[in-house]
Amino acid sequence: LAGAGTPAAVGQPLTSTSSSSLFPDGHVPKGISQDDVQLLEALDEAVASLGSEAKPDHFLVEAREKVRLAYRDKAALLKRDWTDEMFQDGEDLNEDRVAEIEALLATGLSRSGAGLEDGGNLGAALDLVGAYMKNYKLDKAESVLARCGAHVSARGGVWMVKWLNHISTVRMKQGRNLEALEMLYELELYSPYSAEEAPEFFETLNRNLAWALKSLGRIEEAAVYFQRMAGASKSHKGSLDWFDCWDIGKILVARAYKEGDMPAFYKAREMVEDSLRMQIEAEPEDRVMRAKVHDSLAECYLIVNEFEGAERNYNAAYDLLLETVGRLSPLFGKQARHSANLCIAQERHEEALPFLREALAVEAEKDAVKVFEVMELVDLLVNAHQRSASEAPPAAVSEGVAPSHPALRQLRKNLKRRGLDNSKEYAVLCHKMSLVYLHESQQDSRGLKRAVRLAKESLKLLQAVQGNKDTADWLRMAELHLRMLLSARRSTSDGARAGAAL
Repeated sequence: LAGAGTPAAVGQPLTSTSSSSLFPDGHVPKGISQDDVQLLEALDEAVASLGSEAKPDHFLVEAREKVRLAYRDKAALLKRDWTDEMFQDGEDLNEDRVAEIEALLATGLSRSGAGLEDGGNLGAALDLVGAYMKNYKLDKAESVLARCGAHVSARGGVWMVKWLNHISTVRMKQGRNLEALEMLYELELYSPYSAEEAPEFFETLNRNLAWALKSLGRIEEAAVYFQRMAGASKSHKGSLDWFDCWDIGKILVARAYKEGDMPAFYKAREMVEDSLRMQIEAEPEDRVMRAKVHDSLAECYLIVNEFEGAERNYNAAYDLLLETVGRLSPLFGKQARHSANLCIAQERHEEALPFLREALAVEAEKDAVKVFEVMELVDLLVNAHQRSASEAPPAAVSEGVAPSHPALRQLRKNLKRRGLDNSKEYAVLCHKMSLVYLHESQQDSRGLKRAVRLAKESLKLLQAVQGNKDTADWLRMAELHLRMLLSARRSTSDGARAGAAL
């Protein structure tokens, strides 16, 4: 099923009536080669020449039906029309398009009368997973992959390769990089291809292995796989493209900075600069990827305190993602946090607060939410509040609406729905969220009440899970914090009564 010969042009009309019944829209799907089409037409002609002898049990008829089925499965396996959509028309239109794709799959399942045991339906479901991943709908992606698992396993071969590639990508997007790495090693070990037979496959596999290793801080091992990726890329493209230069430039920057080799660092940064120029020239329509390259380049400037270059590229990435994926995309949330990091590095804490709140709003809704990651973000928010108190007076907001309250409320709901609200870490997070409400109580009269409620929840959880020194330290801190809040609330109430009496 790997295909042979020159691929037929996508959208090329079929000449044979029988072949047209194989592809009902009358056009050749991606991945079906010219040789494939010619073989089908030759089999159709052979069967037609049998005349009245063309019975279902005739070996030529049976052979034709087996080839038809194999090519239907091949077209289904290679289907990625939805995966290849860019989804960069803004949050609302992207959501509408995903809903349309879901409806198309549901309609196809209904019309076929078969389930995922049918190759066409199974291929469409895996294509839907690709669309989900691009839009960071990771819960839905994982759910569909779980439903597909048994049917993929029954087919084996390249179906299993595609399924493993999808599930490993979901794991990486969920931040479960060690699990993703193990799956990618399985792919590498059990691939039905050799590097010579399928250089494109190995380019992608080696790239993903390098990404997973880099995310785990294993820079030297990642560099090995990026080198393999470059070799596979050159073997089928002839030279490195912008994507290759971007990946290689990033790993060289990381390694040079780690080793303190600044000449190598600046040379590698130039490679990332070049990849941005190449991307704009080669794929000007792909604004999401351009934003990612801008972000990488900004980081290369920020790490050496070259703030002007960092701000220029962070601003470009922020604007591109705002207009393409919208405010609730994890891509945008990550970008907002990076912009906040730049402000914090420059001691501009008041300016960091809106970016941190935008990042928090994304975390609150995110499928792959993690207590540790949110705790780190809330910590930044608390510190920015503390540091900005002397920079400028708090901005006025509408009565009863604290800037962070909607996101904090949604975050708690999200964590509770996933069963992540009963640990020591969640108790510490409640303590930190209480601090956010305390800082914002100057802007929102309900802030102090919300701070007390979360402080009580933090104390209750810490009392339930105490048992080591770290927990005991947090417990003492939580008790002190709650006493302080209750005292502040009494003082506020007394002041309000005194004012009313006057």
